[in-house]
Amino acid sequence: MKTVKDACTLQPNALSITLSEQVEQLDELIKAEADGQAFFDKTSITAGMRELIDLGVARLAGQSSTAIFHLKQAMGGGKTHLLVGLGLLARFPEPVSYTHLTL
Repeated sequence: MKTVKDACTLQPNALSITLSEQVEQLDELIKAEADGQAFFDKTSITAGMRELIDLGVARLAGQSSTAIFHLKQAMGGGKTHLLVGLGLLARFPEPVSYTHLTL
């Protein structure tokens, strides 16, 4: 039986990734999502995302003094996805028809 090391082939750049290549540019991700319709069509709003959206929108509307949101999910926990969603709602305050989102 092959070992994992024997069975796997690394991509040529797998060991040459720098930290700067791993940092997402949120503004670019938000701009790439057009009006946000496709983003929210493929997004299931969780309780945590709902809480961030509620608090973030309240802050942007001047209805809350909460200015810091501590996102403590582990790697792969959806932090970037949450921030893109909030950024889209800030950019497009009147969504066209986000089927999974009711504000």
